[in-house]
Amino acid sequence: MQSIPTRLELPSEFLAHLSDAIVRFRYLHPGVMLQVEESAVLLSSDKDERSDRELEREFLFCLYRQKVYADTLPLRSALIAGVTGA
Repeated sequence: MQSIPTRLELPSEFLAHLSDAIVRFRYLHPGVMLQVEESAVLLSSDKDERSDRELEREFLFCLYRQKVYADTLPLRSALIAGVTGA
């Protein structure tokens, strides 16, 4: 039985990273259904899954990690190029 969907409103600065975060989250939580609306995500799961609050936290963490990864990629690339001489 599916729970009532939890709606997460997302800040605009995270929307560019949404698709990558969804892929990671679906890998970690295959039983959770996600639906994307304009600037929000709806999460719903079986009652066997973690609580709605825990799923919300974990999804937001995936989204945050993806933003940090993307924001620091140029710095990491420059550092590796500097160290390897590439």
